[in-house]
Amino acid sequence: MDPSLETRSPSETGLVRLALWFGLVGGLGEVAVHALQRLSKHVLLLIGDDTVWMAPIAIFLFLLVVGFLLTLVQRLRRRPPNELVIPIFILLVTLGILLAYPRLQWAASLALAAGVAFQGTRIYRRRRAGFSRLVRWTLLPLASVVLILAGALGVTRWKERRAVEASAPAGSPNVLLIMLDTVRDLDFDGGDAFAHYLPRLAHAAGSGVRFAVALAPSSWTLPSHASMFTGRWPSEHRSNWDHPLGPGYTTLAETLRQLGYSTAGFAGNRNYVSRETGLAQGFQVFHNLTLGPAELVRSSMLLRKVGESPRIRNLIGWHEMLGRRHAPQITGDMLHWLSSHQDRPFFVFLNYFDAHYPYLPPAPYDSALRAMGGGKDPGLRFREDFDGRLPAAQVLEEGKAAYAGAMRYLDGQVAGLLDSLAQRGVLKNTWVILTSDHGEEFGEHGLTGHGHNLYRTTVQVPLVIWGPGLEAGTSDAPVSLRNIPATVMEWVRPGAPSGFPGASLLQLRATGDSARSELIWEPGMLAVDSAGGADLAAWVRDSTRVIRVGDRGEKVFRLSDPLEAH
Repeated sequence: MDPSLETRSPSETGLVRLALWFGLVGGLGEVAVHALQRLSKHVLLLIGDDTVWMAPIAIFLFLLVVGFLLTLVQRLRRRPPNELVIPIFILLVTLGILLAYPRLQWAASLALAAGVAFQGTRIYRRRRAGFSRLVRWTLLPLASVVLILAGALGVTRWKERRAVEASAPAGSPNVLLIMLDTVRDLDFDGGDAFAHYLPRLAHAAGSGVRFAVALAPSSWTLPSHASMFTGRWPSEHRSNWDHPLGPGYTTLAETLRQLGYSTAGFAGNRNYVSRETGLAQGFQVFHNLTLGPAELVRSSMLLRKVGESPRIRNLIGWHEMLGRRHAPQITGDMLHWLSSHQDRPFFVFLNYFDAHYPYLPPAPYDSALRAMGGGKDPGLRFREDFDGRLPAAQVLEEGKAAYAGAMRYLDGQVAGLLDSLAQRGVLKNTWVILTSDHGEEFGEHGLTGHGHNLYRTTVQVPLVIWGPGLEAGTSDAPVSLRNIPATVMEWVRPGAPSGFPGASLLQLRATGDSARSELIWEPGMLAVDSAGGADLAAWVRDSTRVIRVGDRGEKVFRLSDPLEAH
C-alpha cells in the first residue's frame, strides 16, 4: 500500500473534525440566510427556532457519513487523504446555503456550488497547512456561537413558561380548543360527514351544542387559525402564504394568560401552526415539533430537499410528511403537561393533523383502501395530482377512502382524550370547543385539496361546544368560527365586554340570530381560484350563500344545496 495512505501529514485534518467544522459553517450559514430573509421582509420559511442548533448537527452527521464513504473510495483508488472529501464537502455545504434562497432554481444552485467547490479545492491544495490551522482555530468559536444561540433560545422558552401575569378568579373555568385539521363537515354526497366519519365524537356531541352550518374564516390553515385566535377577518390580519400573524393583533391565548390562565398549545401541523407563523403568541408552552430524525432532516435545506423528493419517496416506499406529529403524541403531551398544571385554570389548544394529506390511516382504518387495491401501491395516493388538480378516477377514489379512514382513526383518538379527561374529573369545570380549520375538496368542483376556493366543501366544518350546565341541542343558523374568542370570553368574564370582535356563539343560538349578514370572507385575500388567480370573497345572505370571484361576478347558491353544485 502507498505509504502516503498509512500516515497523515500534519497539514491534513481528520475526518471527524473536518465534518464538524463544515457542519458548523454550513448550519450557521443557513441560519444567517434565514435571519436575513426575515429581517428584509415578512416571509414564512417553514422552519423551527431549533434550527439554530439542529442544522449544524444534521449537516455534521450527514457529512460524516458521506466522508466515511469517500474515504473508502480514496483508499481503494490510492488517493491522498481528503482528495475527494474537501471538494464534496464544499459542494454540499455551499449547495445547502444556496438552497435557503427559495427563488433560486435547483440547477442554478448546483452550478454555483460546483463553481465554489472547484475554486475552493484549488485554494485548499495550495494552502493545506493554512486550512488545517483555520479549522483548528475557528472550530471552538463556531461551536460556541451555536451553543450561545441554543442557550438564548432556551432562556426565551423558560421566560415564556413563567409568564403568568395575574391570578385568575376562583372557580374560573378551563377552556379546551380542539382543532381537527382538514376535517370537512360534508360527506362526499353532501350528507353529514360528522356523523358518518366521526361516530364517537358525534355521539358525544349529543350532550353539547352542535352548529350544523359552521363556516371557517378561510379554506386553509394559517388565516383560519389566525381569525379563530383574534376574532379578526383574514382581510384584517392579512396572514397568508408568505406573511405571519403580526404581533399587533391580540390573541385569545394572550388575553387569557393576562387573566392568570396557564396556556399551552400542542400542534401536529408543524408548518403553519407554529411560532414562525405567529400562532404561538400568548402560549407559555407551545409544542409543534418532535425532536428526532425527521426534524433533523428538515432543519437543513439540503437534507430537506432530499427527504422531500417524490422520486426518493417512491423509491423507498415512504410517503409520510416530514415532522408530522400524530394524535397519540399530541394527546400524550397534553396530558403530561396537564398533570403538572393543576394549580391554575388552563387554556389548551390542540391541533390534530392526522386527517391532512397525505392521508395515511393506520390499520384497521385503512381497510376500505386496501379493499380497493390501494394498499398494493400506496404511491398512487400521493401523486402531485392531489394538489389542486383533478386526478384520475382511481386515484380520486383511493384518496376518498384514505381520507375517510384517517378521519375515523382521528375520531377514536380524540374521543379517547375526552374519555381520559372525564375520568380525571377535568371536564366538570371545562368548556370544550371541537372544530376544524377548513375542509377538503375531492373533485366536487373539479379540484382537490384546499386553499383554492371558498365552496362549502372547503369551509364548512364541524363545530360542537360542551360546557358546565350547558343545555344540549343543535343550531341550524350559519355561523363563523371567527366568533370563538368572543364566545370564550363570555365564559371567562360573564357580562363583561369580550375585547374581541364578533359575538358569542351561544348568544347567537339563544337569540336565534343567524348572523347571516356576517361576511365569512372579505375581499382582498390571497385565496386564489384555479381559473385565473382572482381574489375570492364569500358571505351568507338570507337563504343563500354568495361567492364573489374577483371582478368577474358572483356565484349564488341556496343554503339547501350543501355541495353548491347548482
